[in-house]
Amino acid sequence: MNELPLTIKEHPRARRVLVKLVPGKGLEVVVPKGFDQSRISGILQEKREWITSNRRLMEARGVRFVRSTALPSVMSFPCVDRQWEIHYLPKSGPLRLTPNASRLIVSGEQDDPATLQAALAKFVAKQARELLPPLLHQTSKRLELPFESVRIRTQKSRWGSCSVRKTISLNCKLLFLPPELVEQLMVHELCHTRHMNHSPAYWQLVAKFQPDYQQLEKRLSQALALVPDWMP
Repeated sequence: MNELPLTIKEHPRARRVLVKLVPGKGLEVVVPKGFDQSRISGILQEKREWITSNRRLMEARGVRFVRSTALPSVMSFPCVDRQWEIHYLPKSGPLRLTPNASRLIVSGEQDDPATLQAALAKFVAKQARELLPPLLHQTSKRLELPFESVRIRTQKSRWGSCSVRKTISLNCKLLFLPPELVEQLMVHELCHTRHMNHSPAYWQLVAKFQPDYQQLEKRLSQALALVPDWMP
């Protein structure tokens, strides 16, 4: 617990102390306004067992609480079998990321690793907006499960969702997953266009298209471990 970064937040509407484990940030404690913060150490000590056990469970699913500042030398998208070697070219001016067939050139001011990571994450999101919707449309057509629209988002841990209006949201981090897991996620969300729940009828529909869905769903629940540390 001691090596986790600790953030303390005062919230005017908080009525009690809330202890949370936040991916990418560590331990977060929300306290009521005017709370005596000298009591927090004792509260954390009381919750040590809860923090330790939940941290282990979350880390087993691939959740990271401390982000690395290391910059990648390669960017790989197994989802679409695409890879770039990353070349950093420090120089004055704004950051620019220029991809070609096999290289991604990062040029501009490069003094701040966090800024570079943010630029790489923005590039991933842009690529996802180009690459993931066609895959979803192909899967939708094959399964004969139409949807209304698709949104690409950057989320901490949720891979996708489907709204009652049949809008499907996909996490840009899916690009870092193997094709079979991405297909399973898309099958999962497209089946929600028929059943907005996880009823037996829903899982029967999933099984119709993917008999091995249980194993794939288990792998999906642990797939955050495949996402690089520098992604937010």
